[in-house]
Amino acid sequence: MATVTDIVKEMTPALEQLAAYLDVSMQSEASNFFSQVQQLLGNVENEEELLELFIMLSMMAFQGFQLDPTATMMADQILAHAERVSHAFSADSGNVH
Repeated sequence: MATVTDIVKEMTPALEQLAAYLDVSMQSEASNFFSQVQQLLGNVENEEELLELFIMLSMMAFQGFQLDPTATMMADQILAHAERVSHAFSADSGNVH
């Protein structure tokens, strides 16, 4: 299992690309949301903070903005990665579910 630091390093470029695309494509509300996510990701120090960030990402659909198809694809890839990491963390916990 990758460390939290490794996961942050893996996710940072994708969030940077999405935020840059949203700026260029003038999707300001979405850009603000993902800029906040990007900033929070830069401050993640432990598993709990990373999982809180993933919860924030999962609430994207309730933010009141719509993404164009390119941004949707980029965001979906980020969400899929977050889901895989969350699943791996829950499997590593040693708890029987």
